[in-house]
Amino acid sequence: MKNNILTHVKGTGWCLLSYFMGVILSWAAYPLIMIALHNIIAPDLSQSIYTLVNFLIYLIIAYLLLHGFGERDRKPYNWVRYPLKGLVCALFAWLLINAVGFLVIFLANKYVIVHHPKFVIETLNGYLRIVVYMPFYWLLRLIEGAPHELCPIPSATYLRGLLVTLLTLPAPAFGYWMGFTGRRVFKRELKSPFLRRLVYSEPKKR
Repeated sequence: MKNNILTHVKGTGWCLLSYFMGVILSWAAYPLIMIALHNIIAPDLSQSIYTLVNFLIYLIIAYLLLHGFGERDRKPYNWVRYPLKGLVCALFAWLLINAVGFLVIFLANKYVIVHHPKFVIETLNGYLRIVVYMPFYWLLRLIEGAPHELCPIPSATYLRGLLVTLLTLPAPAFGYWMGFTGRRVFKRELKSPFLRRLVYSEPKKR
């Protein structure tokens, strides 16, 4: 039983790692985009495009990490293994992501609602609420529509957080299933050991 719990914790950890890597990447270039492109393209649009590209990168990372996890589970270890294990781990990660997201939204709405005649405090509130959901800036913008005059940041609410993060489930679930069943997206053998390790988790043994 202990091994079964630990292996699910490990799989959930891989899902969380890939997601929070996506969060960090989503925020990393935000100041640069705001400064470099503010005279060329609206910051709202440029950030939407950037986070969409970043989300696609996240999907690849999540797939690769869970593919490797699934491949390792093919070996005769003393713990539970089944094709939908990646989905179960992704669901646990989804719950934890939204638990953190809900806490941030709650704290932002409780303590960062300040009315001032000269400063737009609503923008700070918007930034805090979206901090965990930044990889989905593009989707939240599509849901909300045109930017508000006071707060151009799309609103991250409890319901929207639950809905947009559902997109975190397919990639790790599919990646684990592919690895567990010994399938690969790239059929041709890669010559570089680095690329084999990156794409297939570990170099193919001859």
